[in-house]
Amino acid sequence: MQVIRTIYLGVVLLPALAGCSYLTGDNGMFRDRQGDYLVSPTIAPMVVSAELDSFTLDELYVVPPALPEDKPTFLQAPAPRPLDTNIREGVVVQRFGDRRWIVIGAEPAQVWPRLRDYWATAGIELAAEDPVGLTMETAWQGEAGSRSKYQVRIEPALHAGNSEVYVVQVGESYVADPAAPISWPTNSASLELEHAMLDSVSVYLADRTDLYRASSVSLLAGSIEAESKASIVRTNDGETLLMRIDFDRAWSQVGQALNNAEIEITSSDRDQAYYSVTYTGISEEDEPGFFGRLFGGGDNDDGVTPEFTIRLITTEGVVTVIGEQTAGEVGAGELRDQLIRTLNNNLI
Repeated sequence: MQVIRTIYLGVVLLPALAGCSYLTGDNGMFRDRQGDYLVSPTIAPMVVSAELDSFTLDELYVVPPALPEDKPTFLQAPAPRPLDTNIREGVVVQRFGDRRWIVIGAEPAQVWPRLRDYWATAGIELAAEDPVGLTMETAWQGEAGSRSKYQVRIEPALHAGNSEVYVVQVGESYVADPAAPISWPTNSASLELEHAMLDSVSVYLADRTDLYRASSVSLLAGSIEAESKASIVRTNDGETLLMRIDFDRAWSQVGQALNNAEIEITSSDRDQAYYSVTYTGISEEDEPGFFGRLFGGGDNDDGVTPEFTIRLITTEGVVTVIGEQTAGEVGAGELRDQLIRTLNNNLI
């Protein structure tokens, strides 16, 4: 009887097993759906009545356009960049003449999602965004006839691990057709409106403490190789500092770095693009004490304080900063290289 029951059970299960394709096959109820997104159709956005709040329907996960053919495509997440000891903390609004921008101690990939959060929080609609070019463009703001539109741009800062945020504003009178794409100018139509928007963005970013803990990043923005605007390169004549910014800003940044490092400037000439400085490479806490000075410690062999000329040379949009020894012990190449590194470390 037991044998007959076993045979009967097997006969019953065979059709059931054969019917599994009905459940898990290509047309089955429990089929594999992992590739469905590749053929998913695009549907029109949901339309919300004007009297209702549509804030919660904001597109938080916008599908970016395809990468240009000349852009690199990563099959896996790019390797992390080397640690940079010049990463600054917090948010600072830098000023140079009428120009202002935000310097923030975070990668562009970290800043991008926070900046998107800002527009949603402020209730400002985005008309366009480009995570490859790291730009966002708002819809027209204000009343008809006097409306404004803003472009916000994220760039790598002078040092790796830092970012710069720029704002450009245009008025409605700038364009013939407000609905047409805008060719963005270099300077804003209203500095007052630009500065107001920049201040608002900087306050929001400064309040987001999770920004510096990298709780979320944009993988697309992070996959674009962003070279820092300042770097040291080794040449046959020693180390030089390359600054990928315009001369006016480079001149100001070098002077500020010298002051930050408390390096004495003996003379300077902006037209000739040079600073003359004295530099011993010894900080105050490292200076020899009474007995060291008594027995000659801390003096150069020839008794002359090392002097250097720092020159700024502009070539094809890149400012090269070099150091030339003008007085002191002959052959102080290491001291000259240390001066260049000190300049780089004190850039903001």
